[in-house]
Amino acid sequence: MSAEVFISYASEDRERILDLVERLRGAGVSVWIDQMGIEGATMWSQEIVEAIDGCKVLILAISQRSTESENVVKELALASERRKKILPVCLDSSGIPKSMEYQLAGIQRVEYVKAEEDQGILAMIRSLGKLGVIVSDEASEQAAKSPGIISPGPSHQRGFNTTKREIVPWLKITVGLTCLVFLAIGIFFLGSSGNKTPVQNLPLAKPQTLDTNRVVVLPFKTIGSSGETADLGYGLVSTLTSKLQPLQNLTIIANESALQFEGSKLPPKKIGESLQVGTIVTGEIQTSDEKIQVNIRVIDANTEALGWGSTFTKTKNEFLDLQNVIATQLATKLKGSLNEDETKQLALKATENVEAQAAYQSGRREWNKRSKEGFLNAIENFEKAIDLDLNYAQPYVGLADTYMMFAFYNFGKSEVQMPKAKLLAQKAIEINPNISGAYATLGMIFLNHEFNWQLAKNNFEKSIKLNPNYPTGLHWYGVYYFMAGEAEKAIPLLLKGSELDPESMIIKNALSMAYWLSGQNELAFETIDFVLKRSPYFVPGIRSKYGYFQADISEEAIEYLNASIKKHPDQPLVKWALFQTLWANGNEDMAKDQLIDLYVTHDDSLNKCFFSLMYFRMNKPEYAYKLLEDSIALKETNNILMGVLPTLKQYQSDNRFVELMKSIKHPLYVDQ
Repeated sequence: MSAEVFISYASEDRERILDLVERLRGAGVSVWIDQMGIEGATMWSQEIVEAIDGCKVLILAISQRSTESENVVKELALASERRKKILPVCLDSSGIPKSMEYQLAGIQRVEYVKAEEDQGILAMIRSLGKLGVIVSDEASEQAAKSPGIISPGPSHQRGFNTTKREIVPWLKITVGLTCLVFLAIGIFFLGSSGNKTPVQNLPLAKPQTLDTNRVVVLPFKTIGSSGETADLGYGLVSTLTSKLQPLQNLTIIANESALQFEGSKLPPKKIGESLQVGTIVTGEIQTSDEKIQVNIRVIDANTEALGWGSTFTKTKNEFLDLQNVIATQLATKLKGSLNEDETKQLALKATENVEAQAAYQSGRREWNKRSKEGFLNAIENFEKAIDLDLNYAQPYVGLADTYMMFAFYNFGKSEVQMPKAKLLAQKAIEINPNISGAYATLGMIFLNHEFNWQLAKNNFEKSIKLNPNYPTGLHWYGVYYFMAGEAEKAIPLLLKGSELDPESMIIKNALSMAYWLSGQNELAFETIDFVLKRSPYFVPGIRSKYGYFQADISEEAIEYLNASIKKHPDQPLVKWALFQTLWANGNEDMAKDQLIDLYVTHDDSLNKCFFSLMYFRMNKPEYAYKLLEDSIALKETNNILMGVLPTLKQYQSDNRFVELMKSIKHPLYVDQ
């Protein structure tokens, strides 16, 4: 979200302007200025243009120096061209120059001269409030009690500038139209049903109140075009999110879901409703030379009022310390108070190396793409982070997750990838015994590779205990339960995970599996359709809908799957889903061709249990059993799912099948 107020000023007035900015931010006003001393040609940049485009009001700081500034003149011209509201603020007695009279015609100005700043700021706050800028209630009340110092603007009339005389009739018209619109809406929704009760006698619907204990940290606006600034901004937001997640009584939305609102101009209320959060943390980060400046704001999504705001400036070498300072102050403002353990955790630094943190964050961004290329890029970044800081725990978890996903997505063999992932997760715990993500990773390895159900459960519980708001931990614990044949227990875990990370399609995909395995097919199909509507070529969603559920076996589905293969030529799971659909469609010859293609192109990567499922589908159990035995011997992923698949129900009571499930200690079979 853009700052609502842009301040145009001369560099010679910087000290006075910085004082003004602090006063305005203290009143809840979001302000954008160039504060880092960028001058000359670099001052007039794309960031300036974007900031003016995004603001509601341009404050023109008028002084003898500013009226001679080329950049100030250009900023005023652009704001006028964009039809922005302009508030002239006089810093001295120089007055409005002739060159600006035309643009400022009919606009009242605020006097902010030395020794009278206190009165001037009150007048400014009152004026900004009238111009539609968000101001804190306390500041607004205080400003209303003081007339401040306001002077009339130049008398020359300008076409689109609205004088005080003009405002009144337009306001009346606007209010009248608004009332008519709301009346029409009321008649439409209340009267169209045939209910004869007079509209005025019907109770008004109570507006939804968003829970202010549900918090999202939105991507910070980066001021400056350098990749370094963007990386630092991403790292700061990610760090704040991860530091806030374990705090009691707060629910912090995952960073991945917050990313969809990067650069968004939606009002806080709309963002809050979309993510079901009552508190929005946003801000800007700017770098110049060796300095970093962070502006941070906490906004109540219900009222769009500023709850807290502050500005932090440090050197780049102090950036990691700055993150902890911001996290601690932010946590205190959100919770009211912190216990001793929370204070200690917030003060801990994961690494002393800024470059290592940036590399780790880049790795996570690549990992979240869940593609072969993304995983390979993730490995490169995680390894770079470790090289920079051998005692940095997070990249070890990142590497572990990547190698594990190589196995799950059939890009590599489980027997190779899983042991590497286990060692890396254990190394992370050795460095930091309280790192939640490492325990969740170990849980998945124990479950899917070592078939140690109890150790898997213990690690999932440890992960969630350390961080109850870790979406991935909740996701994978939910997978544990539906793999174990207890899909009903999986559903609340996956629903909570989805609430914490509403934009995570992988969690919603797991939720659809839980619904399907619990016999709630309608909910399963609705959920997976939502996933594929949001992400049409999402491989796990394709595998679920067309491979497992067989929710659509039409010719249109076959065409779609062929198109998906072109999108993912290196992904065997899509071809496997096409086989399942072709066979169910009755097109057995083409299905067999697909089977042959999989053998030729992906025999070294596609888990043998998927080949087993194809032979079970073709009613060739001898081949299917042999492949399943081989898959179990190799400790491949997905074997444990075989024990709960409804499509294998006719085989799940066979002695041979039961013995194979016993060999992986599947809870549904160990007592048989």
